[in-house]
Amino acid sequence: MPESRNNLSGCLGREALTATLRSELRAIQPGLPADWPDDALFKADLALDSLDLVELVARTEQQLQMLIPDPDLPGFVSLRAMVDYLLVRREGLT
Repeated sequence: MPESRNNLSGCLGREALTATLRSELRAIQPGLPADWPDDALFKADLALDSLDLVELVARTEQQLQMLIPDPDLPGFVSLRAMVDYLLVRREGLT
């Protein structure tokens, strides 16, 4: 999937990107609470497994039209960490 400078992540601020990822997580795991802290750990606090996280990354790549390198994935430990990463990546693409 080619990286694009004209992708959805460039249009979203922190709040909108957080809401988008939160919605994707609820689509993957409908049993998640309606609202959880952005720094809740995906595995320890939200009980997400590796397949849930792979699905989240795949959905994020598709929706934001960007490739997330495999070595970056271990840093996706919480919603806040993922949003921070995506915002930094967006800055690097502009």
